[in-house]
Amino acid sequence: MKKKKKKKSRRVKINRAFAVDYDFHLPVLLNESIDLLVTDPDGIYIDGTLGGGGHTEEILKRLSKRGRVHSFDIDEEAVEHCRKKFWGELSNGRDSLLVIHNVPYDKACSIIGTRGKVQGFLLDLGVSSRQLDQSCRGFSYRSDSSLDMRFGSHGKSAAEFLHAAAEEELEKVLRIYGEEPFSRNIARRIIERRRTAHPISTTFGLREVVEQSVPYKLRYKSLSRVFQALRIAINNELEILERTLENTLNILSPGGRLAVISYHSLEDRIVKTFFKDYSKERTDYKIANTMPLLKILTKKPIVPSKEELLTNPRARSAKLRVAEKL
Repeated sequence: MKKKKKKKSRRVKINRAFAVDYDFHLPVLLNESIDLLVTDPDGIYIDGTLGGGGHTEEILKRLSKRGRVHSFDIDEEAVEHCRKKFWGELSNGRDSLLVIHNVPYDKACSIIGTRGKVQGFLLDLGVSSRQLDQSCRGFSYRSDSSLDMRFGSHGKSAAEFLHAAAEEELEKVLRIYGEEPFSRNIARRIIERRRTAHPISTTFGLREVVEQSVPYKLRYKSLSRVFQALRIAINNELEILERTLENTLNILSPGGRLAVISYHSLEDRIVKTFFKDYSKERTDYKIANTMPLLKILTKKPIVPSKEELLTNPRARSAKLRVAEKL
């Protein structure tokens, strides 16, 4: 019997001496994503997750004066930062090369209102470097702050969710969105903590509960999964992603491209399944043998190079998938 060959590991030893400075956010898979996204310099493009404007800036470099970019972000700080950064591109009124929208990216398809005319739609999912580094936002367990986790300023914060949710709901969120094996233990301890005079309202308060609920050697993995799960739940990330992917089919032109950069298995699974479902003939109770609507351009997801990982360790889990509208 032949021995199975061991798969080569992608793990790269990170040397933080190579890390580069950035003013707001360091874009991931920048050239790889824009090379596949921009095919027509005169086209209309959507950057659904503006962040620090890195991807938007690269799209603008490749467009003619007839091209247009619409960029979206619910984060007021990101929008304010980019309005200053791109003041020149924004200064021409209705003829501006760039339009910035301070709303979540699932509103893009209805706001643009150009059915079948968009040449490219980019989504860079997850959390920006600024959101992770700014301790007051509560996205990271590495610094003590109020437990907020909202991308914008509306809706329920993570602390409010922990104060109100039933134990079964907490367990479900941690298990499904975080794929956390100790979800039941953690949910139980959160409820127990809520009955005391010091319910969880800070990142370190949540961190303490998680560390008390899992084996010591697994604490950092569990902390990452728990914080991820709460962030996804608070911002309805997966539901918004699914809805947006469906809506892009209405506004992309033939030959237009959809590019998505994901950072964890839940997001990537949604994108992979969506691309697969719409790249083959479909049969449902309304329409038989519906022709494929998408052509997958990335048989395997594109991942960051070793060189990129040396300068940006946070990119290590990124995966880029791209499909073209038929």
